[in-house]
Amino acid sequence: MDLSDEQKAAFDSNKRQSCQSPPNIHDVMRLTAEIDRRVAGNVGGGRCFGTRLVNVLEAVQRFAALGDIVVGGSQNMIACGVWSLVRMTLLMLVNVSSWFDKLSELFMTVGRSAPRYQAMALLYPRSKKLQSHLSEYFLVVVRICHDLLKLTQKSMFAQLVSFTTESDMSSYQSDFDLWANAIKEEVNLLMAEQLQEQSRRLGLLHQYSESESHRKKLENRLRILDSCSTYDYQTTWKEIRRCGNTSWFTLQREYQDWKVRSESCTLLYTGKLGSGKSISLANMVDDLNLRRQGSPPVAYFFCRHDAPESRRARTILGALARQLLCTIEEPTAMSEDLVVTGPPVLDSDGILRLLNRTLNPTCRAYFILDGLDECDESQKEDVILRLRKIQTICPLLICLSFREEAGKAPALYPEIMARPSKISIPENNPDIAEFIQTELERRVELGRLRVGEPTLVLEIRDALLERAQGMFLWVVLQINSLCQAKTDESIRRVLADLPRDLPETFSRILKQSAALGKEDQRRALELITVACRPLTTDELREALGVVPGDPDWNPARMPNDIYAALACCGSLVIVDEETLSVKLIHHSVKQFLLSGQESVAGQTFTIQDANKTMAGVVVTYLNYGIFDTQLSNTVVPQVRHGAVPMKVISSVLDSQSVQKLALRLLKSQEPLNIDISKDGAIDSKNRFGRTTLSWAAERGHEAVVRQLLEKDAAIDSKNRFGRTPLWLATEGGHEAVVRLLLEKGAAIDSEDGDGRTPLWLAAGRGHEAVVRLLLEKGATSELKGGNGQTTLSWAAERGHEAVVRLLALARGG
Repeated sequence: MDLSDEQKAAFDSNKRQSCQSPPNIHDVMRLTAEIDRRVAGNVGGGRCFGTRLVNVLEAVQRFAALGDIVVGGSQNMIACGVWSLVRMTLLMLVNVSSWFDKLSELFMTVGRSAPRYQAMALLYPRSKKLQSHLSEYFLVVVRICHDLLKLTQKSMFAQLVSFTTESDMSSYQSDFDLWANAIKEEVNLLMAEQLQEQSRRLGLLHQYSESESHRKKLENRLRILDSCSTYDYQTTWKEIRRCGNTSWFTLQREYQDWKVRSESCTLLYTGKLGSGKSISLANMVDDLNLRRQGSPPVAYFFCRHDAPESRRARTILGALARQLLCTIEEPTAMSEDLVVTGPPVLDSDGILRLLNRTLNPTCRAYFILDGLDECDESQKEDVILRLRKIQTICPLLICLSFREEAGKAPALYPEIMARPSKISIPENNPDIAEFIQTELERRVELGRLRVGEPTLVLEIRDALLERAQGMFLWVVLQINSLCQAKTDESIRRVLADLPRDLPETFSRILKQSAALGKEDQRRALELITVACRPLTTDELREALGVVPGDPDWNPARMPNDIYAALACCGSLVIVDEETLSVKLIHHSVKQFLLSGQESVAGQTFTIQDANKTMAGVVVTYLNYGIFDTQLSNTVVPQVRHGAVPMKVISSVLDSQSVQKLALRLLKSQEPLNIDISKDGAIDSKNRFGRTTLSWAAERGHEAVVRQLLEKDAAIDSKNRFGRTPLWLATEGGHEAVVRLLLEKGAAIDSEDGDGRTPLWLAAGRGHEAVVRLLLEKGATSELKGGNGQTTLSWAAERGHEAVVRLLALARGG
């Protein structure tokens, strides 16, 4: 065994506790907060690993909860065992920063596709296949934990020699992706089937069974939560929390008094622009979650300058309501008269009525709200007034952040909010001194800040501390500029002429980075500034490749390296490591860019200018003719090779097969005449065994399927789940594609990995035209599917009368 007796006892104790009280989202938040607290205590600095783990931990938590609410018994022990194992492994490894960095990065990457579906509890008992896929997914999680725990038993030298390699990480990630994709496909299938079932149930006996009654309660609970909010409030908190640690607020008497109050009260947290208010409130969420088990729930919301929806009062109130209602374990505690057959549409008044009927008037809760300054005055006032009403429903302890430059707004709210108190971030904030020290240490260790004279680092530290004026953002931007200096002399020149404030800092950064492409700089900043939500790196890369007014799409115009392309924006633009979204480093940058100050390197612009640029890109993009037949955003060009032309280099896009082919061309001694569109794309498979033909068939692109078949594409190629193009076309009910594939000789009774034929699938999905076509072409109707039912019995159970008649006639009935 890999655990000591003490560790085994701790593991068993935690597993029993999880079985008795399954983990919830607050346990996830508490665990990530504990991890970041230990990291800060052990290695110091501003590194935050906990947010990288949230998605995977939430998936594990929901898996453990499934065992309690759906399965019970031994399955519950297994599911809760996974949660306990992951929790123990992470807390054991958090002391080894080099290990934990790699592990958290892996979990962050796979967390983008982790199975965290809200409706999982409703779908899980309906599908053995889904249960199997989820088990396989979490077996990979267990395997990683097992391998790492074994490693901790070795000597330090053996640990260094045998620590998980890049190939191991790649293998783990590949396994995660495989099962996450399988789970996604099955969930989509079940959700589609569920929509077809909503007008009927499987019989009176089933209606009144205990499991069906419980399922309905869960369904109603989820519907009510969705009626409050489906907004992703968690991602913004994670992005801000990753910026670093701060603890000054925990030492303030006002904060300590506020968090132990038993009645509704309000804490106003103020500071100047760039002083770290958002980071402080993100850390405050962790601090409150770290309180003992059973403490009041912690709700939070961070408004975004680049997400208009987040600045609406309804969005803020809905997110608060959902987080508070999630703490109610019994679905029956929610008002029965609010349960309806369709998704209820609750306005702000409806949310208040729901909370009034549902919340326990004696149970306390925290609500952290940041960025209210970003909202319009009407939205801001609406939020404040409704929060005050909620404070009369239950003891709600609210913390609001405000900029001191906001003028009259902060002075108004103490008159409205319950029992207000105030904390102001001082200019000599001790957290800044610690941040400067640890950030300089980190940059030196990573080799990003290089000095010839060791004492120069102390000069940098003292100069930044003297001029910071309480602005974290100013400090970050100056350190970024210092890292670009190549000599000690140039570093001292920067220190001697540090900008006075943020606008001057922004101006200098734009001037310096404009040398990398002034026009590209303006275009990128305009697109980033006016996007309705933050664009991903892939989305921005495509947008930068669009020439407004040119109707021909040319992938050679896209930047090969989006990070290099964004270098022209300096440190004013950042890419989030988890979501890969591109955004301005701070909302004040947007205000500066739209200020119209012509003296600033010519790079400020009006909102009308930016919207015009975005409109030109969008309209041109939507009018590309390639979208009539395109299957992938990677266009495979035809390249004629002579003596290693630049076309070969420019054609090396994301597609792995094209990259390999380009390398073959580069290494060849003799001129080749290769058509990449034939050699690299027709029958190549991705990691899930999907070919171009299977994608086209699944989406019903008849013309594309015909062209691929004319190029001799493999008609019966199966993916990793045994599904052929005909199977996938049948699943989507694409009659024309099914007919074309059958005419070209596709195997009509080909079974997938679960023994399901195209006819069996079409019958269960109610695709009458496809069933008729398959029967006409000689499909066997007597074959049984993976659940042991015949095609006829399966269609009957699903309630598809027209299909049942067709099948009965085919059998001579």
